[in-house]
Amino acid sequence: MNKLFTILTVLFISLSTHAEQNDYLIGQVLKCDFIPNCIDVNKENDKLIIGGENEVAIVYDLTNKKKIFEQTVHYQPVVEVQFSNKHDGFYTVGDKSFKLWLFGSEKEEKLYKGSHTSITEWEMTPDEKHFVGGSYEKKFRYWDANNPETPQTVQTGQKKNVISIALSNDNKYIACGSLDHTIEIYQTDSMKLVKFFEAHAEPVSCLKFTPDGKYLISGSHDGHVKIWSTDNYKIKKVFSGHTNAINNISISTDGHYILAASYDNSISLFSIPTEERIYHYIYHKAPVLDVCWRKDGKGFYSCDKEGFVIEWNVPNSLFVDHYFSKEMNQEIENNTLFAPRTKEESKDDYKQRMEKAEDEKKIIFEKYYQKYLKLLNDSEYKP
Repeated sequence: MNKLFTILTVLFISLSTHAEQNDYLIGQVLKCDFIPNCIDVNKENDKLIIGGENEVAIVYDLTNKKKIFEQTVHYQPVVEVQFSNKHDGFYTVGDKSFKLWLFGSEKEEKLYKGSHTSITEWEMTPDEKHFVGGSYEKKFRYWDANNPETPQTVQTGQKKNVISIALSNDNKYIACGSLDHTIEIYQTDSMKLVKFFEAHAEPVSCLKFTPDGKYLISGSHDGHVKIWSTDNYKIKKVFSGHTNAINNISISTDGHYILAASYDNSISLFSIPTEERIYHYIYHKAPVLDVCWRKDGKGFYSCDKEGFVIEWNVPNSLFVDHYFSKEMNQEIENNTLFAPRTKEESKDDYKQRMEKAEDEKKIIFEKYYQKYLKLLNDSEYKP
């Protein structure tokens, strides 16, 4: 009987202990027979698109668990894919062009070209009226949706190729990251250079503006992710913790969180408001090439160099656990509802107490979740 009491004590005290690795792993979505360079999920969170090293794009129905589109879309590896918010389709980027595809058609709806070398990185505004792409010739190009074949070409002042690029949601600024470790910032209305700075110790592999445009996030081969204030492009925070290059980053739609995919086979979840690493996801056995948030912020997808596409969960409990696990554990320990059954307690009384304990656990969690929301609200960053 004493052994049973011990087990019950451990069970209830551990209700809010810090999560173990992979507790937030949902599982494998699919195993590709090619290297998946890039992924994206649609706004309904029911379709995933995958762009491959083999020049193929796949659209996977997450609800019915089957492929609904598979086609060679470029004559070189696909470097970027993104679902459209305006059309019932998606964009693919590869070789010297990018394309808009509509579901139900085997031919692209629109072809955007005009780049003289392969596009290295690509991004569009939320209204899908403007697009920008980096290139191997130390240039970037800026497309207007009404002129798909005549982009504006800008020669950067960087010494090496442009391998990462970002376009602010308001279409006012373009950020270019280079193999020479620098970042350049341009105004889109004049294409004038407004800022140039040494950003990392190694090449700048990825760039993203936060949705509100207040910050620029950069990732590098040096393993660091940095937050830059767009007021003056002074560094606000350096996130460390990776032992190899950052391949890609994804920012949550609320602008609070950064996912960083690394060549060290792992993923980090960073909080912009509290400037902390919330969680380190370790499951992949090969370099993680891309990550993308679900649009509801409750999870994300990742893909690796061995072809695995994985789904992850990001519940509210993850954040509560990170900040308040000790306080929650202490409160549970001190609450008699969670005490083990005594010899004098009947089975029926114990069952009723466990039902009350379950309700109390929800109340305790909600209290600490509200504390977490206040922590976000009180932070310097308010999107």
